[in-house]
Amino acid sequence: MLTDPSLSRIQDGMERAISQGIGSGMAASFGRIEDLVSGHPVTTLYAGRTSRFSGAGEVGPSTRFDLASLSKVLGTTLLAMKRLEQGQFRLDECPVPGRPFTWRQMLLHSTGLPAWSAFYETLIGRFGPGLHAVSTEVRSRLFFSALDAIGQESAPGERIVYSDLGFLHLGRALSTDLGTDVARLWAESENVGLHYRPVVHSPLEERWAIQARGESVAMTEVCPWRGPLAGLVHDDNCYTLGGVAGHAGVFGTLPDLQAWIRGLFRGDFVSLATLKEFSTPWSDAHGVRRALGFDCPAQDGSGSTGFAFSPDSIGHLGFTGTSLWMDPVSGNFAVLLTNRVHPTRDDSRIRAFRRAFHEELRNHL
Repeated sequence: MLTDPSLSRIQDGMERAISQGIGSGMAASFGRIEDLVSGHPVTTLYAGRTSRFSGAGEVGPSTRFDLASLSKVLGTTLLAMKRLEQGQFRLDECPVPGRPFTWRQMLLHSTGLPAWSAFYETLIGRFGPGLHAVSTEVRSRLFFSALDAIGQESAPGERIVYSDLGFLHLGRALSTDLGTDVARLWAESENVGLHYRPVVHSPLEERWAIQARGESVAMTEVCPWRGPLAGLVHDDNCYTLGGVAGHAGVFGTLPDLQAWIRGLFRGDFVSLATLKEFSTPWSDAHGVRRALGFDCPAQDGSGSTGFAFSPDSIGHLGFTGTSLWMDPVSGNFAVLLTNRVHPTRDDSRIRAFRRAFHEELRNHL
């Protein structure tokens, strides 16, 4: 039982959101970055179950969540930081043949590319229900052919527009430049227990396989064309690429995220100088702000964190209901993991909940 009234309000808010149907389970951690770095305890809270189906277990430290676009930070951005530090490219080089945008512009989401495109629909249209049996090599070739056909909507560097397409190019550029694939690169680059799940032939088979192994995985959507997703990546485009891509594909537990933050700020992955370079905010002519690979909070408090963190904090959101924020000014961090797309993605109430969660957090930290 929680004795701190502010912690009780946060826990109650999580449980109330679940009772209202915002996913089935949540995990949260927050506190001082220096405590993570030094190995001191930080606050962790859990609520709900891994799904709304009967027999689902309680969410706990071993529950893996589909981290969605947190993958852009946890995997792709970290990989770019490491490769830059090793001198394997320069930020203002243009690595994609026939494209004028740079590594820096891909990381800043200022390539001029559209935000998103339903590439998976092209592959479904071609292969139908047999898509799952098509080799990853064939899928990737068709997928990236469609990506390469997408033109830019503005000149590189002109404006910041959050774009999965830019990070798809970024992931491919990193793997092509180094002669291997994104999954192997991520696996070689991480020192914590983040997981990259390959596509299997049937979501239902994978669901039961996970249960047979005794794993705890927060179920995401009951997908209209793939069935119930537990352990399969939720992102449709990522699925068609084999389950791992530059923009999505990472699964992890709350302790995994704590370990990642610890390693980042302890200098285990890259130097603190490189971290500072990547966490410095940039702004376009319209006042939109991002750092290299990282999101930045809205300065007017209109974003998902409200005024809980300073304008110089860095983090990211994930479509499945995940978020990660780190504030080098106050020294605070916050991780919130949910499966808000369970059982359907057509529910936007996570936006209001995230904001309320972080605002209540501000009263506690």
